[in-house]
Amino acid sequence: MKTKNRWFLVFLSLYIMTGCANIRNEFQEKSLYRLQAQSHMAAPKTPETGESLLVKRFSISPEFETNSFVYRLSPTRFSTDFYNNFIVSPARMITDIIQEDLWASPLFSPVPTHTLEDIRFQLWGKVTDFYGDIQNPEQPRAIVGIRLILEKNNGDSFTPVINKTYGAQIELDALDPGLFTDGLNKGINQILEAFYKDMAEAGLTPPKK
Repeated sequence: MKTKNRWFLVFLSLYIMTGCANIRNEFQEKSLYRLQAQSHMAAPKTPETGESLLVKRFSISPEFETNSFVYRLSPTRFSTDFYNNFIVSPARMITDIIQEDLWASPLFSPVPTHTLEDIRFQLWGKVTDFYGDIQNPEQPRAIVGIRLILEKNNGDSFTPVINKTYGAQIELDALDPGLFTDGLNKGINQILEAFYKDMAEAGLTPPKK
């Protein structure tokens, strides 16, 4: 009797192991990706360096309000990638990337409180485009569009200093999730570089020591 039970347990174990292997093969695991960008104007500074800046949480166009990768197949047709996703929402990551980059620069510093008198500048943003363009499969591209509105506190109200939609198109060597994510990061970097250039032209420069 004990021998029969032992063989039954061995058979059951093999059956479960085989079943689990089949399930793993049938259902591919999702891959999660994180956006990141290099700092453009980071420099050693004290907490008091730079004007106080409040960054509002960016919004995103409804068609790209998903954690899944989005690909453009034709002028009117898009598709999402079930297996390749961002670890959190793109709008949230882009907000954090731009916020940390600006706070790391000598131009700005975090707002100590959210009271009006403590806010010297505030930044609004909207992600207008965020997808992979594969209309030509041999020339895939990462497309990034962000509208940035920088406003200055004039005492009673805020006045726009910059109100502009920035765009970037990054060519990819192949349609690969990792390369696509790198392309999006490069697009965000290009937009930040253009934003810093516009701020300089608008007269925003690091404070003198």
